[in-house]
Amino acid sequence: MRSLLPSFVRFPLYALLLFFSTLMIKFDFMAGEFKEDSLTERAQETFLLIGIIILVISSIKFEAFRYFNSILSLFFLTHLIRELDSILDSVFDGLWQILAFSVVGIAIVILIKHGKLFWKQVAEIQHQFAFGIFTVGLLTLHVFSRLYGKGTNWENLMGDGYFRTIKDASEESIELLGYTIILISIGELFYLSKKQNSIN
Repeated sequence: MRSLLPSFVRFPLYALLLFFSTLMIKFDFMAGEFKEDSLTERAQETFLLIGIIILVISSIKFEAFRYFNSILSLFFLTHLIRELDSILDSVFDGLWQILAFSVVGIAIVILIKHGKLFWKQVAEIQHQFAFGIFTVGLLTLHVFSRLYGKGTNWENLMGDGYFRTIKDASEESIELLGYTIILISIGELFYLSKKQNSIN
């Protein structure tokens, strides 16, 4: 029974994350618009930031899956920089690109120095529950939401009544779902790293 306790704690927490996501979407629906500063967009950025922090803590605190967690944190940091492109470009044009390429450069250096350990950790983690959730979240974000949100699909559906806000609302909602699933997977990765670290 004691071994089931973490599940009783984690699963309600994940349900609350999904509830929070739908709540942000609901508020934007009530406002009738999905702009760059919408609650849905801010929730995406917040989930990214929380996920990055958890991954950084995991890579510092636990030796298990250290390099996998490190590369993943840098991967999502580039996502966060991209999401904040308009804010960063308000400082000076092209800042987000400089920051994003700098992060990619750091990731490449880590892979060059610790590539064997990284791929070993990928091989160890790929059959775990956490990795499965992560894969679903990543595909939802980068494949399903992109194809689902294609403007031509919505133009064909609505014809002369095409209204971009509806298309944006739907696409951003799916993106938030993807980010929510990814954050859940990062929580599972943290739990797995902690558990594996105690075994080692």
